[in-house]
Amino acid sequence: MKKEYLLLVVVIVGLAALLVYQKKGKTNYQLPELTHIDAPVNHLVLAEEGRTVELRQVDGSWVVGPVPYRADNVRAAKMVDEIINLQLVALISEKENYQLYELNDKKCFVAKLYNDQTLLREVVIGKNSASLRQTYVMLADDPNVYQALGNLRRNFFSTIPELRDKKVLQISWQERKKLNKISLERLVDGEIETLEMVKITPDANSDESKVDAANGESTPVSGWQVKSGALVDDVVISGLLDAISELKCTNYLEELDLGDFEKPTYRVLLSGAASEFSIAFLEHANNEYQALSSQSTQPFLLPAWQAGKIVKDFADYTDVEKKAPGGEK
Repeated sequence: MKKEYLLLVVVIVGLAALLVYQKKGKTNYQLPELTHIDAPVNHLVLAEEGRTVELRQVDGSWVVGPVPYRADNVRAAKMVDEIINLQLVALISEKENYQLYELNDKKCFVAKLYNDQTLLREVVIGKNSASLRQTYVMLADDPNVYQALGNLRRNFFSTIPELRDKKVLQISWQERKKLNKISLERLVDGEIETLEMVKITPDANSDESKVDAANGESTPVSGWQVKSGALVDDVVISGLLDAISELKCTNYLEELDLGDFEKPTYRVLLSGAASEFSIAFLEHANNEYQALSSQSTQPFLLPAWQAGKIVKDFADYTDVEKKAPGGEK
């Protein structure tokens, strides 16, 4: 009987110890509840390594810097969404050892969302966790370090060049279909050489019209030709328009202005019924071209591989015989 009683006491003590241990291992804290943001965000302040940059919404689009420049709307919206939808998953530290998590002043990234002048949320962003699936963060007026879901740092930028809209020339599909003239200009030995190409559309009743197999109706087939009447290579025309229609630069040039492009080495002018587009180039160096488009107020850089799809020899358009199968026109 004594042995059974002693065994029961041992079991009870063991269970009590186990319960105490499990209780200590459980989360005994409550994560802060973030206030829901209802007001529209129209002002974003970003700070990193002692520099600060501001973005504001103007007529539904983001602008950046004091000038201001057009900002990358997709990039700005992504940063706003990350802060609005911030999800805290764990309390990491209450010891204020911020350097360990790159939340100290020299390493951290600060993002502030505003509605006009009203601060909606401020988040201090540190380094990513080892798994790259979480990020160490801090909240305003809270000294604790938390872990937030997602790799936040990859979506945040703090310099104007990183935040500017790099799109320098855009031609919609509808505008592209209405183009009827392409002029190329190149500077050779101080003289300007020109190649003009116009769009031709055969009469619907001509032999050159295409017959629609579905309904038997003839559809005019468009093409391009030079002043002499010689046909232009359609493949090269399509390549040119593809390269120009959604053109993005790598960076903008502060040291050049519009006057530097009064006499470019190469220029492309596109004309339609109600629209005109152009892009001009200077001499290239270091595998880059300095350029200026009709939709950009500032010169910019294009890599040589990209500019090479636009800056072509005139013969690429007119030497149809070389392009034709078997060398026949």
